[in-house]
Amino acid sequence: MTHCGLCFFSLVLCSALLFSQTKPEADLKFDIGAIDRSADPCSNFYQYACGGWLARNPIAADRSISAVFQQMRDRNQQRVTELLEQAAQVWRDRQSNARLQGGHPQAEHPDEQKIGDYYASCTDVKTIEGLGLDPLRVALDRIEATKNSDDLADAIARLHLLGSDALFATYSDQKLSDATEVIANLDQSQLNLPEPSYYLSGDPEMLKKREGYHAHLENEFTLLGESPRQAADAAEDVLRIETALARASLTPVERRDRKAWYHQMRLVDLQKLAPSFDWQHYFAAIAVDPRGDLNVAVPKYMQTVNDLVKKTPISAWKNYLRWELVRLSTPALPSRFRAAEFDFYSDALRGVKEQESRARQCEELTSRDLGEAVGKVYAERYFPPQTKQRVLDLVARLRQAAKEDFEEVSWMSAATRAEALKKLELLRAMIGYPDHWRDYASLEIQRGDALGNAFRGQQFEFRRVMAKIGKPVDHGEFYELVQGVEGYHDNPLNVIVFTAGILQPPFFDPRMDDAVNFGLAGAVIGHEISHAFDDKGHLFDGEGNMRDWWTPEDSKNYYNRAACFVRQYSNYTAVDDIKVNGELTLGENIADNGGLQLAWRAFQSLPARNAVPVDGYTPEQRFFLGWGQWRCTNFTEKRARELARTDGHSPGRWRVNGVVSNMSAFAQAYHCKAGEAMVNKDPCRIW
Repeated sequence: MTHCGLCFFSLVLCSALLFSQTKPEADLKFDIGAIDRSADPCSNFYQYACGGWLARNPIAADRSISAVFQQMRDRNQQRVTELLEQAAQVWRDRQSNARLQGGHPQAEHPDEQKIGDYYASCTDVKTIEGLGLDPLRVALDRIEATKNSDDLADAIARLHLLGSDALFATYSDQKLSDATEVIANLDQSQLNLPEPSYYLSGDPEMLKKREGYHAHLENEFTLLGESPRQAADAAEDVLRIETALARASLTPVERRDRKAWYHQMRLVDLQKLAPSFDWQHYFAAIAVDPRGDLNVAVPKYMQTVNDLVKKTPISAWKNYLRWELVRLSTPALPSRFRAAEFDFYSDALRGVKEQESRARQCEELTSRDLGEAVGKVYAERYFPPQTKQRVLDLVARLRQAAKEDFEEVSWMSAATRAEALKKLELLRAMIGYPDHWRDYASLEIQRGDALGNAFRGQQFEFRRVMAKIGKPVDHGEFYELVQGVEGYHDNPLNVIVFTAGILQPPFFDPRMDDAVNFGLAGAVIGHEISHAFDDKGHLFDGEGNMRDWWTPEDSKNYYNRAACFVRQYSNYTAVDDIKVNGELTLGENIADNGGLQLAWRAFQSLPARNAVPVDGYTPEQRFFLGWGQWRCTNFTEKRARELARTDGHSPGRWRVNGVVSNMSAFAQAYHCKAGEAMVNKDPCRIW
């Protein structure tokens, strides 16, 4: 499939009027000025590579993070917002012209009006404020009418259709024992605090956050019209239910074990596990046939759901349902609800001092609910065919480097090596955009109905996801926004994906020398290839099935080498008194280290590599600077503490220093000596 054959321009207008009035953007690129020359690269390469950037890029008041990749997201968001504003204006102009001519406006493309109307409705503050809570009245009245377990199953189903994971999450996914099949999955909720310890820990910091959450809940119920006493009681109901769910939930570290949240069963087994919840009623309400296999991800969690349904009064369930509804609706509710959400989730939890603009939030919502319609325009405008081909060439070099590495690995037996090479050969790469674009014809968007549009958008997505059950696996689907700054590896699909939004400068820059592109984009491509063989990925075969293809001795060697990374990163300080969680970050640390090793090998294989220094740095030194500058990051203290508990990635400092200190090539490039901080005495390495 060729890029030029997709005719993305038709989404909004193939006219100069729409696409020629672009504002100049900041030129993001590899920046030699980001270097802190006062730092010693052999003592702290992260400070050396990023110190200048860190000093020049403090955290904005409406953010909890300042990072190079965040600058890319901001630029892409500016591009998308411009497209959305133009789409909204084009439709307004067409309406005006139609009225003058006594007719009705006609859209040149079905999605043109949807994008314009969605964004315009979301940014129409006057209408949203004027409507108040009226758009929620029907949903609130339905919750108030909840009388019994049948009604509760209906109420949970309605929330799930609108994008919530109240009580538990429902989605479709491939069967791990047979990656050709798609089945229903019932999983634990993501909860409304970052992870279970926020509900359960006796740590003073966590106790303070729970007190803040309780106050936030009281405030939300007060905004719904409750008296102070009623609001306090409602907050208690919500916390009691959520705390019980948190106690039964797997922690972020436990969820790293993919087998821990895969338990295949049938509906009859689920009914025995949690008989108090009316599953037949629930599945009928979401229009899913439950007669096939199900993954009941965390059985103990569903047993807790059962106990809660059996023991919790309906009055408490009503409060929980109302909170879940408001949480879901807040972006399209009056400003007092957005302010309350900001005060707790952004300020109290993450240290953000100013609320983001409604325009920015509306861009995110439009991309969420009409993402591939927007992505078509973005890809056509900002991702030319020649860039895609260059990235594909880079992927091919990284794949070859991995092949050579596997063939040379001394600790792997011939049988396991053959399986690894087969998986690598079957690994697919999707670059820029999906094989086919989503059809939004059935999604109704109405001008002036911000909340209704959001609800219908989420219902469209829920039904689309659940409609996959029992159908052939779609190997050409993207699971991230085309316009997003994203790359990922999917185990059951055995595919690496890079969006058009990430394949921009400075991540991949056609103007830049090979050293920087290989050290940055090449290393991240290698990172995603390495994920296919990290501590989770190595449990899947080339067809995407969870299968043990390792000999016992090879498996032992693998885990011994993986344990080296756990020990190494667990010694690093994440923030203040919190250490990096080496278990939680293991997969990403394996991928970081493996990715840079593969990129280095691929870079060394270039047939006509220019050895002339640029800006005073050799190609080898620029290679590592490329890697270092991608991780330049400033965090608020609160955000850093939250991420240390929840994020599978190590802090940027250790994603740089932890990796280069394991590579003799880095020591050679910067003339580092044994005993210096960036030279590990016993370096960790799998690939």
